[in-house]
Amino acid sequence: MSTSRLRRWPLKAVAIMSLTAAVAACGGSTDTAEPAAGESAADKKVFIGFANFAEPESPVLKALDTGMRKEAEKRSWDLVVLNNDRDGPTAVSNAETMVAQGVTHAVEFQGDGKVAPQLMDTFNAANIPVIAIDIAHPGAHFFGINNVEAGRLSGLAGGNHAKENWDCKPDLVTLLENEASGDVALLRTEGILKGLKEACPDLPDDVIQRRNSPTTPDGAQGVARDILVSKPDAKNILALGGNDNMVIGTINAAEQLGRAGNVFGYGLGADLMLFGVDTPGLGGSTAFWYEGYAKEIFKLLDKIVAGEAPAVVDSPTDPNAHFNPACQFPNDQVKSIPSLDQRIEELYAGDAGSASAAEKYCPEGVETYGLKG
Repeated sequence: MSTSRLRRWPLKAVAIMSLTAAVAACGGSTDTAEPAAGESAADKKVFIGFANFAEPESPVLKALDTGMRKEAEKRSWDLVVLNNDRDGPTAVSNAETMVAQGVTHAVEFQGDGKVAPQLMDTFNAANIPVIAIDIAHPGAHFFGINNVEAGRLSGLAGGNHAKENWDCKPDLVTLLENEASGDVALLRTEGILKGLKEACPDLPDDVIQRRNSPTTPDGAQGVARDILVSKPDAKNILALGGNDNMVIGTINAAEQLGRAGNVFGYGLGADLMLFGVDTPGLGGSTAFWYEGYAKEIFKLLDKIVAGEAPAVVDSPTDPNAHFNPACQFPNDQVKSIPSLDQRIEELYAGDAGSASAAEKYCPEGVETYGLKG
C-alpha cells in the first residue's frame, strides 16, 4: 500500500463530503399548499423548483440532479433547476426567481444557515411548501440523514472490529470531527460514540482522542499525524470520523509514519467508496445512498401534491423527520453491487418500483437504519 495511492484523491471526490460543512440548524413551522376545493391532485398543475447545492459536477450532485429530472419526467411535472453555487445570497436570489417563475413546490439544497429564514420568508409569502435537503430551514420539511443513527452504525462497526480482534482493548481510537459543520458534526460524533460504547461498553474514555479537523484527507492527515506521534506505543488503532475523508487522512498519516498495518478505519457516508473512488485501507463505511435522495424526495412531494402532506418537521434532531435509509457497507463488498451509473439507471427507470437505494443495495446481514422489516 503506497502513500501516493491513498492520497491521490480527485478534487471532485474530495469535495463530496464537505458539502454540508459550516451549516446551522433552525426551527419553525409553516402551512403547505393543497389542491383547491373541487380540484383533484391529478388536475393540479405542478411546477417544482429545485435549487441544487452547486453545479452538478461531483458524483453526489450529479446523481441528485439526474434523479430529480427523471422523477419529475415520470409524473409529467414541470421542473426548473437552479444552481446555488455554495453561496447563501445566490440561494436567496434563486428562491426569488422560483417565486417569480410560479413554482408550486420548492426543493432547497443550500448550506448557509444564516440565510435560511430569509429564504423561507420568500417561499412562505407565496404559500410554496418547501423540502430542505440535509440542512434545516425553519418551516420546511427536513429531508436527509439521521446523523446520530448514521454515526452509530459507523461507531458500532468500528467497535465490533475492536471487540473481535482486540478484545475491546484498542490502544488508541482517533475520532476526527469538523467543528465548523456545527450540529452535523456534533450529532455524528454523538452517534459514533454511542455505537462504539454499544460494542465496547467498558472502553476507557482516555483511549479516545477526539480532535477538530478539516474535512479533506490532506487536512485530516496533519491532525491525525499529531495524534499518532503523541502515542508512539499505540499498536492497535481504530480510526473513526465525521466523513470518509477524515478516516482516510488518518490512514494516510499512519502510512507516512510506517504504522498503517496497525490501523482499522471505518468511514461515514461511503460517497467515495461507492462512487468509484478507490479507498484502500478503509474497512468500510456507513452508506448514505445520496443517489437515492431524489426518489425519496418525490415520495414526499407526491403526498404534498395530493393534499396529504405530513406535519412539517424541520429539525434533523426530530425522530419524525424524513430520513434517508442508511446501512453499514464493508469495503470488500463494493464489487457486489452495480456501478454508480448503473444504480442511477436502475433506481429511476420507468418500471423501477418504489424500493429505496438502501433497500436495493444494502448487503445482507449488516446493521441498518430506516429500513422496513
